[in-house]
Parts: sequence; C-alpha cells; structure tokens
Amino acid sequence: MKLLPLFVSFAIFLAGCKGEDSPTSGAATPPAVTDANLLTLAQSATETTYYKHSLTILPHSAGSGHTDFPFLRTRYNAHAATQLDRGGKVMSGAVFPDSSLIVKELFAADSTIGRYAILFKLTGALNADAHGWVWAEIATSGTVAYSVTNKGAGCIGCHSVGIDFTRMNDSFP
Repeated sequence: MKLLPLFVSFAIFLAGCKGEDSPTSGAATPPAVTDANLLTLAQSATETTYYKHSLTILPHSAGSGHTDFPFLRTRYNAHAATQLDRGGKVMSGAVFPDSSLIVKELFAADSTIGRYAILFKLTGALNADAHGWVWAEIATSGTVAYSVTNKGAGCIGCHSVGIDFTRMNDSFP
C-alpha cells in the first residue's frame, strides 16, 4: 500500500486548513505531526532519490551528531528531490517545499538499518521549528531517540550551517 501519497495529501490539507475556531481562544489549531507519523513515512516512502543517486552506505562524517550508528545513507521524497541537482546533490540556495521528506538511514556495523533521522517540512505545523521543519530520530522498532516535540532544538545548531538545514553537501561533497 502506498501510504506516502495519502499522508502527504493529508498533511497538505491540514497545512492549508484554517480549522474550526476554538470557542475559548478564537484561534485555529495548527496541524501536528507525531513521531509515529514520521516513522510510517520513513518506512513506507517508495518514490525516493538517494543522495548523489547512490545506494552506497557511507561512514558517518566527523562531527556528526548521529554517532550511535557508524554508517548512513540519505534519501529524499519526490517533493524534496525537486531541490537536488542532476548529480543528486542539494542545489546551492535550495529551499525545500512543504511535504519534503528527508530520511537519513542510520546503519549498524552489520549493515542493518537501526534508526532513521527524519526531516519533514510542514510550515505551520504545531511541532515544526521556525523554518517549517519537523525533526525526529526514531529506531526501526519505533523507539523514539529524538522526538518531534523538541522542535529540532538539539539539531538546529549543527544543521543551521547547511543548505536549508541539510548537511549532506558539506559532509559528503
């Protein structure tokens, strides 16, 4: 079953929806993305493009915050892939559109995926950072290592030097 188009459609609907006004506040409630939503997206995304169009599993870079796993591979959904050049690298000055999903697959030494580091762009989401990104790091089992509720607070410091908060170009030129 292709869950990604369904979730993306739902996310876009929520992002554009004004919602019902609360009887007490008079303000619309912004949409929220959960850790479980992001894990489902990461595991079910089928139409993806890998960084540099390569399935090669790379050693994590010096200074990476994802040190629990020694290897990684990064993929982009169709929305995010619009910001990749012909060589599969993030274009200089790129700004990812809403519904962009970027999944860093974090591999154990035995080449099994142990965790996903996930960026999902949904401007206005309840748990998005000021730039519209929802951040999470979740084990394949569903155990949350870094929750969307943190709004990227532990990630933004390192990622802010990248292109729209992505680091593959500078880590793996």
